[in-house]
Amino acid sequence: MVEHANKYLFLVFSVIYTFGNTTAYAQLSPPGMEDTHFVLWGAIGINQSIGKKWFNQSYIGGARFSQPNNNSILKRQAIYVVEQQTYRKFGQHWSLGLCVSLRGQNMYMDDPPYDNEIPSIRREMRYYLRLFYRHKTGRFSFAYSLRPEWRRFYSPDWSHYYESPQMMRYRAKAHVGISLNPSKTKSFIFMNEFLFVNVQNRQPSGALAWQPLAMSEDRICTYFRQVFTKPAVAVDIGLMQQLNMQNGKFVSDYVHFAFDVILMDPFGKPKQR
Repeated sequence: MVEHANKYLFLVFSVIYTFGNTTAYAQLSPPGMEDTHFVLWGAIGINQSIGKKWFNQSYIGGARFSQPNNNSILKRQAIYVVEQQTYRKFGQHWSLGLCVSLRGQNMYMDDPPYDNEIPSIRREMRYYLRLFYRHKTGRFSFAYSLRPEWRRFYSPDWSHYYESPQMMRYRAKAHVGISLNPSKTKSFIFMNEFLFVNVQNRQPSGALAWQPLAMSEDRICTYFRQVFTKPAVAVDIGLMQQLNMQNGKFVSDYVHFAFDVILMDPFGKPKQR
């Protein structure tokens, strides 16, 4: 566990995009879930400027979700997420970074009564790069990102790998933000993200084999954002529709209700030289 904690403390990079002439912070988007109908996701984060071109984001989040055969959104614990990010901008349009995430996902049986699996928790360490390009036109802001990520899964005590130890995933995402007032304190944000996976599965013989790259999800998000100035806080409320694919075909979809609260520069902004 100490090894993973050290990785978490030192690998701290990511990307955030900009709306208008003020820095706006990315939503703490809900993680994808499996075998459910409805998900409730909430998160609280801190965004801190650490230089003219550097920003830092830390957040914690959690979700509860329904069983596959009902709509009881608070029925089961789903996941917790602890994430640390830092990013650097290059010029007016480009940003590049790395990110690390620590997660614990509750695992349940596929069939009624949907009891806990054994083990009931899957630990995960996730490392990813992120490349952003952004631009704006009037009250519209656009951002596009590419995100390759490496995921490693562990047993609850971190002693050995989960059944599927590793996964490579590639994500392409587009954002558009629409300011609703001249001060840019209110806005609608729309996002669409495509996910492709390359997973390492354990065979009946016990050997591990990488599966071919395949599209796994399409995530469509709609958010309303309210920014307050004193204190400097952004509040996001929205929905994510998760469309799941298998062998190139649609198989299921889930709805995520999401909200997050982001504290902006709570430790003050760096002094301009």
